[in-house]
Amino acid sequence: MKNNIFKLLILSIIVLMNSCKLDYLPESAMSEDVYYKNTKEIGSGIIACYNGLMDVVKEEWRFSELRSDNAHLESTSSSDANNEELRRLDHMTATAQDKFINDFCWVPAYKVIARCNTLLAVIDNVSDPDTKAKYKSELLFIRSMMYFNLTRLFGDVWLVTEPITGEDALKLTKSSVDVIYAKIIEDLEIAASPAGKLPYPTFTTTSGVTKQPTAEIGRATIYAAKALLAKVYLTRKNYASAKANLMPIVQDYGTAGLIAYNLVFATSNEMNKEIIFAVRFKAGGLGIGSPFVNYFAARNSSATIVVGNGMGYNTPTEGITEKLGNVTTWSYTSGGTPIDPISTVRNLTDKRNAVSVSFFNNKVWWTAKYWESPTAVLILNDAETDWPVIRYADVLLMYAEVLNDGTDNDQSSARTYVNAIRTRAGLPNLDVAATSSKATMHTAILDERRLELAFENQRFYDMLREGSQYVVSTLNTQFANENFYKSYTQGRAPQPMTAANLLLPIPLNMTKLY
Repeated sequence: MKNNIFKLLILSIIVLMNSCKLDYLPESAMSEDVYYKNTKEIGSGIIACYNGLMDVVKEEWRFSELRSDNAHLESTSSSDANNEELRRLDHMTATAQDKFINDFCWVPAYKVIARCNTLLAVIDNVSDPDTKAKYKSELLFIRSMMYFNLTRLFGDVWLVTEPITGEDALKLTKSSVDVIYAKIIEDLEIAASPAGKLPYPTFTTTSGVTKQPTAEIGRATIYAAKALLAKVYLTRKNYASAKANLMPIVQDYGTAGLIAYNLVFATSNEMNKEIIFAVRFKAGGLGIGSPFVNYFAARNSSATIVVGNGMGYNTPTEGITEKLGNVTTWSYTSGGTPIDPISTVRNLTDKRNAVSVSFFNNKVWWTAKYWESPTAVLILNDAETDWPVIRYADVLLMYAEVLNDGTDNDQSSARTYVNAIRTRAGLPNLDVAATSSKATMHTAILDERRLELAFENQRFYDMLREGSQYVVSTLNTQFANENFYKSYTQGRAPQPMTAANLLLPIPLNMTKLY
């Protein structure tokens, strides 16, 4: 039950505050005297590691979706400090001085890593062997998530796998992307193996396995570990290993793992069969509610969309709204410069359209995927909505990709899994002739991923997997052609980017230390 998880979460925060002498260094990890002496205390510490993921995913959109061709700022005119930093992220010109990168990306990720390292160092204090293996797997899974994001966003980073002192931290050097991926794979192979003792999800049809207890729903399962490991392998172009980890999930769930699209994100249907892993939030003024509805609702919408107004972050681009089936009309100056969108014609054949985006007051698109009703949120930034990290639809599309791109070279089977996603969306099957080659099928899968997983922080990473030339070409085309970017005045429009802009800069405080 969700309430049980959050009772443990609140308890774990108290344990961390009272049982640890923290000397947290954002550039590395925690250095502390260890107080986790038994299974119960270590179990509470693991809940705190899950808790730390909230701070990571709450702001991840800034560094992933906003930097993709799916999203941009709502306004071109605001020049306050917050929007200036967001504009630089959107325009791919972020600097090492930008506080968002340090405060919302770097530090939260390394805090989670530090917590995991602290507990892994004392994991032998867990008495039962199976429980110890399970706890270790959960910690490796969580830490791997953090390093996977860090290395995709920054490239070479500091690889810290044990508690260290501040003095030791200053002696560290950055590890290469290859070294970091090798460690991620090593750890996830443990977590995804039977010896890792992670439970199966409650929806499994596999007989003779240990299913996740109801009280632990929301924690990592063996399918979560396998799906994350598969995504890592796919990123590294190791299609055979990705397939080996995806296949058991697909064979278990088939296409029955797909539920109605509008129910995937409903708070009344949390942790449904499609959610392989999610970061969980809890409304009710506890300080652990999710901010996404307020973040993404249209700016200056008052309480029409959500209590406390919307911020207009992560605004859908013309590209994604058009691909979902919408045609937007803009107003223009007498000289032909775009001003604002003024109307739209919506084709809701694709069921993902109505769920993913909405058009407010005949003026602005906003991301509606995590919104349910104007009264669903009672306190500012305190929604119940969980954040999906890995969905079963993602698994099916990854599986289609490895079947197509790997040695199978099997467009027919790949097409079957993509069509399952399209059928759920209310769309016709892919045209066979138009997807008969590896290249054309790959493009179809990439396009489907963009629509299916829009605003779930997947698109930018998918673009990176396509290579730097793809990202540069795609974003420069968007900057040059979309009305929103052409509406910038006073020389503030984005300039053509290069591959040098793809990685985020290491925060300035780190570059000063090393």
